[in-house]
Amino acid sequence: MRAAALLLAMLAAPAQAAWEWSEAVTVNSVQGAAIFPHLESANRQGVAVSGDSVGVVWEDNRDGTPQCYLAIKPGAAAEFQPEIRLSQSACYEPVVLALGAGRFAAAWEEAGSVHARVLPGGSASRLAAGEAAQVTLAAGAGRFYAAWAEQAGRFRRIVVARLALAADTLGVETARPVEAKVPTDEQGWPALAVAGDGSVTVAWEDRRDRHTVPLVSHSRDGRRFSPPARLTDQKSGSVGGLGAGSGAMRPTLAAWGPRGVAAVWLDKRDFLSGYDVYAAFDTGKRRFGENLRVQDSFGDNMAQWHAQVVVDASGRLVAVWDDERDGTPDVWLADWNGKAFGDNVAVPAAAGPGAQSDPVAALDAAGRLHVVWLDRDDGQAATRIRYARAERR
Repeated sequence: MRAAALLLAMLAAPAQAAWEWSEAVTVNSVQGAAIFPHLESANRQGVAVSGDSVGVVWEDNRDGTPQCYLAIKPGAAAEFQPEIRLSQSACYEPVVLALGAGRFAAAWEEAGSVHARVLPGGSASRLAAGEAAQVTLAAGAGRFYAAWAEQAGRFRRIVVARLALAADTLGVETARPVEAKVPTDEQGWPALAVAGDGSVTVAWEDRRDRHTVPLVSHSRDGRRFSPPARLTDQKSGSVGGLGAGSGAMRPTLAAWGPRGVAAVWLDKRDFLSGYDVYAAFDTGKRRFGENLRVQDSFGDNMAQWHAQVVVDASGRLVAVWDDERDGTPDVWLADWNGKAFGDNVAVPAAAGPGAQSDPVAALDAAGRLHVVWLDRDDGQAATRIRYARAERR
């Protein structure tokens, strides 16, 4: 216990680090009253920083059917370049991964399976052999991985693939289900993290206990996984005589420090106020510890949504989400201070009149925080995708 506590403190960011924010810019070049962009994806992996370039992916229906797009902002540019369309037919839940030197890998669901592409350049390749959805990507220790939810009989199960990057193409080396047995209920929305020692952690939503519970499994090599364990410290059982247990959903993971992994998810254990944001840490022992609530008391008595955890190379950690504590949806963040999450801070350009929601975020190698969100002003017909960057003072 003392060693784990010491590691938590060593990896702590300065308590209540202040942020200095850039002006927000618009990412999507096409907007309209009937165009609805979405930033939803497994592990909320909608923005990445490669070198000094920022890449953002999303889905919208500007062409009459959902299509997936990537927009890139080079480091010296004030604005994003016109977006690149990734898909040829109906497309859902794209994710983006930084490859370095201004290159990105994007993955998405299309035509009943999951696909990936290296950008700029590169061509799309199919990752899953069967029917699949909800793909996510991760990299670490010189290796690349993908996870997705793949149909296996009546229900979907989680598959993890080890990928090979050759020039401008991502291919599958191995792809195996986390559990060999056929699932007895739905599994979905996987999150991946590759720790500093090369081990792989996967978390997902699971319905085997007749309510949604995030489960987690670990692997030394990305091929053989441990038996699933609960990410939450809550047991199944009716709440107030209702249901099979309190729900928890949408786990997100990030590699943290030399061997650790951080997790953040939405949790309804306080079922009267809706979902709260919770976190847990694996300090390298390949098990997650105590669950900690992320939002402060000002966020009580209302639901939180779209939570994500991001970490930089030094181990500094930030959680982001949106809620309506000030009357309309705003984007909030909290820094980890080594013992707890600090006071919640609103992103200035993503707060105030109108609706600002669905944040996705990334921390770059220099510790700068990049946040993207959906923005709809009062009386504004179109939804914009907005981006801002922050540096610690």
